[in-house]
Amino acid sequence: MRTILIKKIKSSIHLLFLSIIISCCSSVVTELKAQKITFIPQKTDNGLIFGSITFPKEKAKFNAYFLQISYKSTDPKITRKNFKEIRFNPAQIIKMKHKGELDNGLTYLFAIERPAGDSEIIGIRLFSNSGFAILQKNDNLNGFTIPFKVNKGVILYVGNIVFNEYAEENETIVSYQNNFAKDLEGIRIEQPFVYWDAAKEDKSIGITYKKDIQ
Repeated sequence: MRTILIKKIKSSIHLLFLSIIISCCSSVVTELKAQKITFIPQKTDNGLIFGSITFPKEKAKFNAYFLQISYKSTDPKITRKNFKEIRFNPAQIIKMKHKGELDNGLTYLFAIERPAGDSEIIGIRLFSNSGFAILQKNDNLNGFTIPFKVNKGVILYVGNIVFNEYAEENETIVSYQNNFAKDLEGIRIEQPFVYWDAAKEDKSIGITYKKDIQ
């Protein structure tokens, strides 16, 4: 009986360490994929958007966050082709905490090319990972939209999304801010190979709520 118990304990410890290793490796792979971007307006049909997402506390509730960007088209195939998710990974080796570029880690910056036309930020996918595939979980936070228009060769600021993942009843979950100067200063450092002096601010961009998620 004692031998069986010891074997079970050893097996549990092995699985625990394996899950930690998998989690760490996943985080490292994501970081390695974060490459410096270039954007040459004269050589592309796309535009470049940039912005940020801010969390209220250092402690992260989820293992990964995916900002969802949809493309508006009457052709479903084109819409699907141009749908994009931007991933943000908190630190999770010792404890779950945000590790963004601004505000002591609370704010993550992003920049990505988008096809010319109308796009919108439509939600945030929330990924939970206990280390075991069977217990992995995805939740979607929808009910809001941040529409914007991308023009060929133009660098556009799309704003700062504030996600209060600890919001209680009657508290705002997702809100929008214009932090153009602050985010522009930060993105210059993170992505130095883009001519950020050409970046444009569109003060008409804002958030619209489709459901009661405020």
